Amino acid sequence: MDENYNKIKAKVALYLRTQSKSLMKFIFKLVSFFLILYVQHPFLQAQNKSSDLYKKLEVLDSLSQENSISDSLLIETITLAKQLKEYDIAVDKIASLIKSYNYNTNQKSEAKKLISQATSFLHLVEDKNIISRYYFEVADLYYYSGAFEASLKHYDSAFYYAKNINSSLQGLSKFGKGIVYVDTGDFGKASIALQEAITYFKKDKDTLNWINAKNSITILYGKNGFYEEEEEERNELINLANSYKNYPNLPSVYYNAAASANKTSNQKKRISYLLKALLVNENSEYKDFFQPILNSGLAAAYADSDSIAKAEKIIKQIELDSNSVTGFNESFYLDAKMRLTFAKKKYRESEKYGLAYLKLKRQSSEYEEIQEAEQFLSKTYKALGDEKSALKHYESFTKLKDSISNVQKLRVLSYYQTLYETEKRDLKIQAQQGDIELLNAKNKLKAQWLWFGSFSLIIFFIVIIILRSRSFMKKQQKLQESFTQQVIASQEHERNKLAMELHDSVGQQLMLLVRKTKVLPDSSFQELASEALSSVRTISHDLYPVVLMRLGFSEAVQQLVNSIDENSDMFFTTEIMFVDDMLNDDEALHLYRIIQEVLQNTLKHSESKSVLVEVVRINKKVILKIKDNGVGFNVDMALKTNNSLGLKSIKERCKIIQAELFVESHSNKGTLTKVIL
Repeated sequence: MDENYNKIKAKVALYLRTQSKSLMKFIFKLVSFFLILYVQHPFLQAQNKSSDLYKKLEVLDSLSQENSISDSLLIETITLAKQLKEYDIAVDKIASLIKSYNYNTNQKSEAKKLISQATSFLHLVEDKNIISRYYFEVADLYYYSGAFEASLKHYDSAFYYAKNINSSLQGLSKFGKGIVYVDTGDFGKASIALQEAITYFKKDKDTLNWINAKNSITILYGKNGFYEEEEEERNELINLANSYKNYPNLPSVYYNAAASANKTSNQKKRISYLLKALLVNENSEYKDFFQPILNSGLAAAYADSDSIAKAEKIIKQIELDSNSVTGFNESFYLDAKMRLTFAKKKYRESEKYGLAYLKLKRQSSEYEEIQEAEQFLSKTYKALGDEKSALKHYESFTKLKDSISNVQKLRVLSYYQTLYETEKRDLKIQAQQGDIELLNAKNKLKAQWLWFGSFSLIIFFIVIIILRSRSFMKKQQKLQESFTQQVIASQEHERNKLAMELHDSVGQQLMLLVRKTKVLPDSSFQELASEALSSVRTISHDLYPVVLMRLGFSEAVQQLVNSIDENSDMFFTTEIMFVDDMLNDDEALHLYRIIQEVLQNTLKHSESKSVLVEVVRINKKVILKIKDNGVGFNVDMALKTNNSLGLKSIKERCKIIQAELFVESHSNKGTLTKVIL
């Protein structure tokens, strides 16, 4: 009994020890699990928190793709993206917020703060399309702030980053530059930029922006007094815009039409256009942007038409919103106020508003508006009896008008006549040189026949050549030079005649054909007619440089260099003095041809990075100097061989105008061409 009891007791003790060990193991595992969970909990919590932030950013990014997104949501997205170092998203939303501040809320100072924020991490953005869009919105901001130079710089940056990625942004960047050039009076560059923009818009089938660019081209006509052409283009533009559903910029089309009507003193038409602009603006997505501008324009028009009560009513409405009288809208408001106070004969107030308006326009270099301000202040001071101040502002007005407006009109007229010109070698000169070489070949062949026909005759000629005196050789040389010069002069005369005939007859007919084909449903006829017109203009310009006749030698050379500069990778430095009074027509033409030839040779053969072009006057001499840092060439070898017709042509032209020619070139040290007349 006791033995069994002891056995059972021993088994129970063994079981309890075994269970105790298992329990201890279980407790140890349980404690270890909770300990590990406790240690890992902050990490898991942080990991979950980070995952939640990324999900939140994803949602915010998706929401901010909508056009009606609020500024506060954009700010929240930017803040979170910066926190998570998602710089592509941050810069993309900064661009959207800059656009909103610029167009919707007119908070340009806040927008400029965003630029300084983005600068610190812009280089970390990987998507070039986002960088391009950012630079475009910044350029727009600077434009509407009146900082035109900064605007041009950022449009160029937007174009650069959009290259081969986003042709739409490339077109918009060119379009933006064109608008800046229009406002600053650089109409030649404006037309080039706008035509380039249209090329991109047509390629992308972007009808909306194509219409916008066409609208800007009509503004060019208006700013240069081509009112009939402007009205014809604008009527076509309005018909096209009306066929495009919800065209947002139609208010600006009517506003510009009103501005042109004002220039022709047609106030009734001016008011009519402004009322149409306000009517179509009701359905524009940019209604808030256009509204204060259109209201100020209508108030100014009523004031100029002596409808003072109507003008006052509109001004009171404008002044209810502080954004309508500040920032970009300030100049429009000041224009309306100065005209209204003048109509009410409150000339001291007119003076105050007029001076403030003039100050703003001088800051933005808007030359046309500066002229209007000077003219208005002259009238105001005259009404005040301050003849001295009135005369001062009138002189400023006439000086601007004479020294800028007329010159700009002349430049634009010349530009339109050579709009599609391309810089080529002088084909006619080459043909003439080819004829000379052909004549030499025929003479050689004839000499060979004579040699084979009569050996004695050859000996006779050799004896005669030996016996010829040096003076006779010089005489022969002069006769040869005279012959060559007569050929060149005759050729230039025929080229001029042919160029004028092409321009005045064929060119005008083709221009009419282009306009006629615009109304045809098949656009291929219009493209074909435009290409034909472009070819005729190119040939006409190659035959004779119209710009030389219209603008004079110095200005023609400057435009030639600018044109090549814009279409090449070379860096050009120029110093071109006014030397027109020292040159007759023949000298100017030959010098211009020499410069053309040298620059074309430089572009084709020199592989240089920079070119210096100088035209200076020293005492009674005109000195032309063209220097590049290219690969150079052997001058003597070039003159001896038949491969350098251009250099020979330059030499002959220098002889015609009795100028000295110096060409110095060394391998990998560039080339210097110098002409002294």
